Amino acid sequence: MTRRRAIWLLPFVLALHNLEEGIFFPRYMPRVLGRLPAGVRDWIGPVSLREMGVALVLATAIPLAISVWAAARPASGTALWLVLAMWAMLLLNAAWHVTAALVLFGGYAPGVATAVALNLPLSVLVLRRAVTEQWLSRRARWALLPAAVAFHLPGALGVMVLSRALSASS
Repeated sequence: MTRRRAIWLLPFVLALHNLEEGIFFPRYMPRVLGRLPAGVRDWIGPVSLREMGVALVLATAIPLAISVWAAARPASGTALWLVLAMWAMLLLNAAWHVTAALVLFGGYAPGVATAVALNLPLSVLVLRRAVTEQWLSRRARWALLPAAVAFHLPGALGVMVLSRALSASS
């Protein structure tokens, strides 16, 4: 796994993962919303399929933009760090999907197939290579964990809020 391959594999993996979610979310949306804590449900309100679609497009486009930046500026430590932070987020995402599938849905959850087949093994591969080849300083590598947490849940909620605003304006 080279840096260049890790950079360009990121948006491809996310596109496949978000495609799986986009295909299966319409059927699972009522179950997902019904299992959210009341406070979260009240805060985000009802989520339309259009808003979910816009959120998935944003969740694909943002990592693509980061990958384009990292490929165009291979010497940029910030761009590489963001790519690796997204890979760390995908590792967390895999754990999230497996937990949701087992605990919340008793089987399948939208996105779990690509989370297990792609996100988990590829994120481990990329992150191990980054550590072995010291793509980042030790301090920067440790910062990937809080970034993964911030990108996963608060980031997902932020994308949903942005998708609501974009859906309302069109």
